[in-house]
Amino acid sequence: MIQNTPDTSTPRLIALDWGTSSQRAWLLGDGGRILDVRRPDFGLLGTAGDDPASRTRDYEAAFDEACGDWIAAAPGLPAIACGMVGSAQGWREAGYLTTPTDLAIDAGDLTTVPHSRGVLHLVPGLRVAPSADGTVAGDVMRGEETQIIGALGLLPPTDRPLTIVLPGTHSKWARVENRKIVSFATSMSGELFGLVIQHGILGRTATAEVRDDAAFERGLATGTSTPRRGLPAELFGARALVLDGLLDPASLPDYVSGVIIADEVRHLLPHYAAGSRILLCGNADLCRRYAAGLRVHGVAADIVAEEAAAQGLWRVAVDAGLVDPAPSTNPEKESL
Repeated sequence: MIQNTPDTSTPRLIALDWGTSSQRAWLLGDGGRILDVRRPDFGLLGTAGDDPASRTRDYEAAFDEACGDWIAAAPGLPAIACGMVGSAQGWREAGYLTTPTDLAIDAGDLTTVPHSRGVLHLVPGLRVAPSADGTVAGDVMRGEETQIIGALGLLPPTDRPLTIVLPGTHSKWARVENRKIVSFATSMSGELFGLVIQHGILGRTATAEVRDDAAFERGLATGTSTPRRGLPAELFGARALVLDGLLDPASLPDYVSGVIIADEVRHLLPHYAAGSRILLCGNADLCRRYAAGLRVHGVAADIVAEEAAAQGLWRVAVDAGLVDPAPSTNPEKESL
């Protein structure tokens, strides 16, 4: 577990971004200021399986491990979580809000999970309904909606359309207009990269990875190549380059990363970013890679902090009445 040195200010909220493979837990103070942060290695995949009782015990134990001492020091501290913890395979299933939707989530939208130390409030996910004729599939997100809320809170108010790209295992492209999420699309780019490198022939072709930005940029160039051969063909091209001595086996993962990101950007950029400002939100290195992929198409993007989810959870908690936005009045009495 990675643990930062805690701030000694008054705790106001426990906030968790609890996903498929990881968990981030924050202790927040006045205004959503981060007082302490933990990153336990426990996500949805760390649960016992399909048995609901076992899964509930696992989730409660993981919550207690990450946040139990915070609650013990400040009993009654409200707690809120977003992400796959609210999925059908999570601690308890939370609902979905259907786009287009504004970003004000009230208490009635939250799902409550009683546990031995109190109550955890789960933020609903978002969904895009499939087309009426069934030719276009719908979409869903859990956790990213809270990052979007937090990211928007870091920006000055504007009526200009905005596209927020959240790189990750399942990257999201969300179109925001007048502070409403109009629509979004998911690309399984991160998961595809993992599968290809860990379980496919390219993983056997590669050697121990050495960072190679030039190989990544070379992979990105496939997104503008002519003729366009398609993602499966371009991916296999990585093996041919290694066998021909034109690509170092240790550089293959960065090349493949470039190929996959190039394909995602080429397909989604025209649909979700036309005429809008683009904001990248998430892991710094991934945002750097996506910014490079956008520059290939002559598009500049701004980057906001990965901790936007913490600010989003604070804003949801305030809107839902879980915390008073006013600063605490007696920090010496209430502090940890």
